[in-house]
Amino acid sequence: MFKKILVFLSLFTLIALGGCSLFRAIKIEIPDQQVTEGEELVVDLNQFVLSSVSDGISFLVSSGPGRIDGKSYIFTSLPGDGENSPFKVRVSVRDEGKSGVAEFRINVSPIPEGEKAEIKLSGETAEESEEIIDDFVKRNPENPEGHAIRGAMKAIPQLLKLLDIYNSQIGSLDIAGTFDRSEMLSGFEELVSNPDQVVQSISTDMRARLLNMKLRSLLILRNPELLVNFLASSSSVAENSGYSTCGEIGDFQDEMEEYADSLQEVWDDISYLSGEMNIVVEVFLNEFDWDEDGAVESDRELVLEVVSKEDSITYTESLRLYTDILFLEKEPKGDHIVSIEVDPDGGDAVFDLDFWFMISQGLEIEYAPGFDENDYLVIDEGEIAILKMLVGSALSSARAFTVYDLEPSEAFMEYVEGADDDEIDPPEIDTNSDGNIDASEVKAFIGTSFLTFRNPSKSPLWLSSIRDIALEAPETTMLLAEDLLKDTQTEDNKHNLTSQWYIPFDQDAYDALAESSSEQEELLDYIRPNGEDLDTEIPVDEDEKTIILRLYNIFDHPERFSDLLSYFPTLINYEMLEGIEFPDPTFGGVVVNLPKSISPDN
Repeated sequence: MFKKILVFLSLFTLIALGGCSLFRAIKIEIPDQQVTEGEELVVDLNQFVLSSVSDGISFLVSSGPGRIDGKSYIFTSLPGDGENSPFKVRVSVRDEGKSGVAEFRINVSPIPEGEKAEIKLSGETAEESEEIIDDFVKRNPENPEGHAIRGAMKAIPQLLKLLDIYNSQIGSLDIAGTFDRSEMLSGFEELVSNPDQVVQSISTDMRARLLNMKLRSLLILRNPELLVNFLASSSSVAENSGYSTCGEIGDFQDEMEEYADSLQEVWDDISYLSGEMNIVVEVFLNEFDWDEDGAVESDRELVLEVVSKEDSITYTESLRLYTDILFLEKEPKGDHIVSIEVDPDGGDAVFDLDFWFMISQGLEIEYAPGFDENDYLVIDEGEIAILKMLVGSALSSARAFTVYDLEPSEAFMEYVEGADDDEIDPPEIDTNSDGNIDASEVKAFIGTSFLTFRNPSKSPLWLSSIRDIALEAPETTMLLAEDLLKDTQTEDNKHNLTSQWYIPFDQDAYDALAESSSEQEELLDYIRPNGEDLDTEIPVDEDEKTIILRLYNIFDHPERFSDLLSYFPTLINYEMLEGIEFPDPTFGGVVVNLPKSISPDN
């Protein structure tokens, strides 16, 4: 009898301490789901709750793909999901202290051959689209399209950030040509034909808005001259940036390193793509709140408030982007621009497809632009290829700035600033007064850390990464060529700025690009891992030996180049220059057949 009572009390205690969880669980059973790539699966979760619950019931995806919107589970499937199907999903439910869990599977069927999935991007859907792509990459970590689209979403803001590093103000601009419509419109095709061009600077006010509007910045990529001619001039960078070479180089390099690290994430994504995409992104540029007034006015064009000055008179004008500037070719009253801001009293329309289509076809614009639901652009592999070129160029440039310490010593800078002319007096370097100048004296004069690795552990990786980016160039060239050849003059391709509507392209042009790509491959052979030797054909002795360059060793063995000034040759009797002696005539394994010393006699 005592044992029965003890068992009863034990059970009662367990139930009490557990909050009566056995009687407060929510029963929910969700059946397995079926969806085709490119479709959106929406599941009303309420219908699968078998317990009595209140209207305050909430759901959460505790594991697996998808998201919750209210009381619905949403899974957006994209091409590539079928390869890793099925996906296991775990959904948790809570209501007034009660909880429950359900698990189900999603089976994904391949998209029908010839069809493509579409992602529509606007201001309202931008955040959701990023979430969809992140989720897609998470469940398909090796899918190239998912990585490429995610990289594209991050690319433009990062490219614009480079402008922010170089220039912080608009400064005074030369108006001559600034509002020249023919010059502006020529940039529409010029950027696509020359994707390595990057705008020089952008005003603080407009740049701040662009950086806060992810993917709206696509406008700048498509037609940079449109805003560049308003907002910048190449001369303003040097005149107004406030940048000084004395004492500021280290800070600049630190900023460039931080920028390069951010851009590296974009490159790691965007470099995945090497073939045709089955996912197309449609960007509705007019459906973003460009003027940040809290409302999207997609049928009213953007208005710029332009402050200009001439002599002592200041003018403030509101100019409509298309009607006033591009169509009527209005110019500001002053001859120098003071500032440009987006006028919140204007609209948000920045792109008229018909306008740019007529420009591309050489047709005369005889009407004011109109804005409608047909004004959107398509991002496919052509646009990704151009972004890949831009990002690769920006990243390799940033890394090149950060590999080595480029800041001379304060003593050296003071010497240069105090010098009467631009020349350096050699005796200042020859500290031991023996008539010779060697590497140690040069280092002592310029700075012991100058041209050494800024970061001993990371600099070798950064140096090697420059090669990795360069090796992608031929593949990227052919990715663009394949897209240009494929995107013919069909009605749908009017939305695609890398189609033959905008860039004339035929088989002959394709063959020329293919030949160019092959030439790139041959040149890159000199820097590939264990690559080819480059014969300079410069003779060094009577046996007709020539200097051979093994450029690949710079990247294969970056640790050998941690201190570039250590290879500085000794100048024998520098006043007469009786000879040059190399501390390492191989320069770390890069040079072959170079003598240890060179004199006028040999």
